[in-house]
Amino acid sequence: MTENVPDAVVQTITYKRQAHKRKRADLLAALPAEEVHHELGDKHCPDCHHELIEIGKQSVRQESDWKKMGLKVSRQMLNYWDLKSSQYYFKPVYDLLKQKLLMRPILHADETYYTVLESKTIKTYYWVFLSGKHDQYGITLYHHDPSRSGKVALNFLGNYPGYLHCDMWQAYEQLPKATLVGCWAHVRRKFHEAVPQQASEKSLAQKGLNYCNRMFYLEQTWENLSKQERYQLRQAKLKPLMQEFFNWCEKNKITVLPGSKLGRAINYTLKHQATFEHVLLDGNLELSNNKAERAVKSLVMGRKNWLFSQSFEGATASGFILSLIETAKRNGLYPEKYLNYLLQKLPNEEILDSETLEAYLPWQEKIQINCK
Repeated sequence: MTENVPDAVVQTITYKRQAHKRKRADLLAALPAEEVHHELGDKHCPDCHHELIEIGKQSVRQESDWKKMGLKVSRQMLNYWDLKSSQYYFKPVYDLLKQKLLMRPILHADETYYTVLESKTIKTYYWVFLSGKHDQYGITLYHHDPSRSGKVALNFLGNYPGYLHCDMWQAYEQLPKATLVGCWAHVRRKFHEAVPQQASEKSLAQKGLNYCNRMFYLEQTWENLSKQERYQLRQAKLKPLMQEFFNWCEKNKITVLPGSKLGRAINYTLKHQATFEHVLLDGNLELSNNKAERAVKSLVMGRKNWLFSQSFEGATASGFILSLIETAKRNGLYPEKYLNYLLQKLPNEEILDSETLEAYLPWQEKIQINCK
């Protein structure tokens, strides 16, 4: 009788693997860190031609940073803190700044699209409204809204009676009492885009661009003058030059194809001629709306990093925070110090009414001392 033998024999092989004693974080900590500082080749603004300055750098509070310090705070909790801080403390300051803004004689306005994931519309919009260059109060406010219609401008500005620098977006035309001031940088840009690649000084588009450049050159030479001096020089030199330019546009519109780039530039200029001439009404008005466009660029640069907001409420809260940051900058404050100061002091106030909050506005002496 033979013994049963299995068809295959399973062998169990064991071996030892040496465990890594160093964690990944320890390995990364041992690596040398090098700070790389990048600089622009051309440090001049393409619109106003002023020299650009470094706006600084700072470390930002993130989930991973807290974790490295031994405190496990979720991203959801961080977002919740931001939302509630904005609603409880930043919004009241924002609302008071809005009251102050609507009392200023000169404003700038612009808007840009934004993405909110939990939104009924594909795009939402940030509107920016800010006080003028020569105003004693530097205020910049961002307003988030699902629409880009005229109702937004009307709801925000209402019966604002002053001057409003803006582009020719039809939303601003619904304001009943504001005097719209057209942006000459838009005019210059349209003629610049119409100049042929093989351009000569005799091309019509180049001649139109030369008119615009002469206007901006004059304004640059008058930059440091008083309001009255600037007003008088505009009446003596800028007004005749503008009229010559409008006459030139009128003369050449009949010989240029309406659908061409030059034709569109000429028609745009003549269609809004009265609005472009409003810059002559006050010495503190500006030839362009670049101030608002630069404020929009601050948001656009941030948008490239964080891409979108999850909720509409979160985007609205971000608008409050951005408003306080940009307004702090305009008043010479360090934004992080200003926001920290508000979060330290405002919770201790019994009531956040206008009288209480007045002491926390960026231009107040105590704020200037503590937040620079």
